[in-house]
Amino acid sequence: MGFVFWYLGNGAEYTVEPKSLGMFHREHFVGFRQEEITITTDRLVLNLKGGYITGIERTDDYGRVVGDYDATFTGLNVIYMNAPLTSWGWTFGVGPGVLLSKIYDATDYAITLNAMVMGRLESGEVLVSIQNVGYGSTLPTPELYIRGITYNQNFKFGPFVRLFGDRDLDGGFIFKMDLSPLEMRVSPSLRNTLAGMSLEVGPLEFSYDYEYYWIGYSTHRIGLVVSWGRQRALEEQLREHERRLKEHERRIAYQEREIKRLKTKISALENKAREYAQNLVKQAEATEDPEEALRKLEIAYAFDTTLNVEGKIEALRERIARRKKTAGIRRVETLLKNGLYSDALAEALLLVEEFPDDPDVLKIYRRVKRRVEASRNSRTISKKAESKYVKGKLERAEELIRKGKYVEAARIVATLPAGPDKVRLLKRLQKASDVFVEKAKYYIEREEWARAKYYLEKALKIYPNPEATSLLSYVESRIKKSAHLHYIRALELYQKGDIVGAFAHIKEAYLLDPKNERYRGVYYRLKNALEEK
Repeated sequence: MGFVFWYLGNGAEYTVEPKSLGMFHREHFVGFRQEEITITTDRLVLNLKGGYITGIERTDDYGRVVGDYDATFTGLNVIYMNAPLTSWGWTFGVGPGVLLSKIYDATDYAITLNAMVMGRLESGEVLVSIQNVGYGSTLPTPELYIRGITYNQNFKFGPFVRLFGDRDLDGGFIFKMDLSPLEMRVSPSLRNTLAGMSLEVGPLEFSYDYEYYWIGYSTHRIGLVVSWGRQRALEEQLREHERRLKEHERRIAYQEREIKRLKTKISALENKAREYAQNLVKQAEATEDPEEALRKLEIAYAFDTTLNVEGKIEALRERIARRKKTAGIRRVETLLKNGLYSDALAEALLLVEEFPDDPDVLKIYRRVKRRVEASRNSRTISKKAESKYVKGKLERAEELIRKGKYVEAARIVATLPAGPDKVRLLKRLQKASDVFVEKAKYYIEREEWARAKYYLEKALKIYPNPEATSLLSYVESRIKKSAHLHYIRALELYQKGDIVGAFAHIKEAYLLDPKNERYRGVYYRLKNALEEK
């Protein structure tokens, strides 16, 4: 009879939680009760079961019923693990157990051996349990239990197999749905179907299970589990991890939709940009001024490298440089021919400054230098040439300011000697810098941060404006858009003809994602076209 009692008390669901105390009550049928207490720490699993059965028929040697009697049982199993149950990976444990049963007036016992293997993996867990392998006057029923559970968001599911004795087999499927703080579960098997729920309130977990056995009876299981210490924190971390995982998956799905939408928008804008670039090429071909034609071709090539204009751009650059150099050399030769050595030397110095590595320019410069040195008043000529050279730079700076090329003018002014003329030009540059600061303020009010940054950086290249420095720091802190959004804005402004605005945004795209070949190429090509050297 000890076999029957232990078998009836061995249908509990296996739950292993580090640092917990569980108390359960199970009713199989009228006249039978089982109480169970499980205490779990990081390494120790201790399970105590007790119960009784009443109304057992008592028969004599002839099989006649002569009355009835009661029976009771109690059992204790201990398993000690080699590593904390909270550890990731595999842990192993083994321990002894004892079973006592009293049937009528006979007391039986058994000594048992119990073992458990627990695997906590990133995507689930595995449990293997061997119970009641032992020897004694009562015959305990050995049990092998194997369970695997997979985690998938707020669902946990997996199969289990339970083997009693030699051939009594049970197996099924476990499904749990976490609706924190409520958990629903169902587990159909060969023997029965279990359906239940649990509610977690702080460190307490209240559970209720209803089991229906296929042989025609049902049972209720009511339990309470108290968790403490690290276990509670681990459970909270797990729930938070699952919440973040769901949020992350939703965010990924949204980003994938956004990426698809942005790719479609970028493709459409790039097509419009190509159309605008093709129109610029046609305009350049109809432009007689080579410098204006070059600017249009460079801007066209910035966003559309498929255009066959590289050769034209290079040819125009060479043509402009050659024309400028030839005109300068002719001027020097004419002045030299007329004996105006100081004027010739000043012009030669300006040419060398603009074409420092050109052999023709260096040749005419050396020729002028020899003539000056061969003359009797070479020192006077050199001083006059230096004065005229400075005057030429002043005239060049003023011409650039009139044309609105303030950055190039500022570089020339920086090389001038101190004096009234330099102060006068610096004041003009300061006024130009203030104009760019006002433009930046206009775009700051409209929250066009990239364009505001462009004008502030331009203002600082022209003149060291303290207000521009302060505003630039504020604007840079407000530029938070991702690189591809700046690229989209650059495409929109480019095909509308707003080249400065397009450059402001492509620069931000490049700074945010400097490894992107497309952003880098457009940025440098447009930078060259705008002479932002």
